Amino acid sequence: MNIFELMESKKTAFSKTERVIHELIKKNPQNYATGSLTVLADTNHFAKPALVRFAQKLGFSGFTEFQFKLQQDLKEYSETAQKKSGAEFYSSVLHQVEQSLPKKTVDAFVEKIRNAHVVYIMGVHLSHLPAEELLLILHHSTEVPAICPTQDLIPVHFQADDVIVIFSAISGGVHSSFLKRFRTQKEGKPYLILVTVNSKHPLRHNFDMVITLPSGGEGDSASIVLSDTFAFMMFNDIVMRAINKKSE
Repeated sequence: MNIFELMESKKTAFSKTERVIHELIKKNPQNYATGSLTVLADTNHFAKPALVRFAQKLGFSGFTEFQFKLQQDLKEYSETAQKKSGAEFYSSVLHQVEQSLPKKTVDAFVEKIRNAHVVYIMGVHLSHLPAEELLLILHHSTEVPAICPTQDLIPVHFQADDVIVIFSAISGGVHSSFLKRFRTQKEGKPYLILVTVNSKHPLRHNFDMVITLPSGGEGDSASIVLSDTFAFMMFNDIVMRAINKKSE
């Protein structure tokens, strides 16, 4: 069993901090395979003992032993990946999204979009690309007003029949302060939808609907980031087909 399979098998027992560490290792495995304990802890605002306890929960004597195993797994993965073309890898990601996304979830998402007063679509960094793509899809496939605001131009007031869609791969920290305003709001609260590849997304409890897509899960950080982007794009494609089908 490799490190990634081991983490998946143990994740139900992870604490909140350990879940964040788990997701960061999946996104940046090379950093955690070679980085110093002090730098990793300081960079991600963890206490060093938290990383040691995480390694011990997986059955290792300490973080050094965990790193050695992770280095071996990454080397083995790299050698295997060289035998597999990029087209095969990303085709597998797209297939996983299409097969794992329930039709009722897509239909519920589309229904909310079609009945919205205004749809606000948000995403930062690489998540901005699928946000912009969904904006184009809605502009071409529906008559619903859709906006993709920048972080410094987010509206102050929303209506109860507005829908906010946020694409967020890992933690969505940049959206945290924005979501705070809705936690105690009763009147005029928009419908909030999170689209993510992180089943333990720390902000998921703020949303009315959470759609979790499969992630590439392992390998070098570049392939993981691209696989997550492909997952978001495939989701948009499925949404577009569902919208067009309802319009026929």
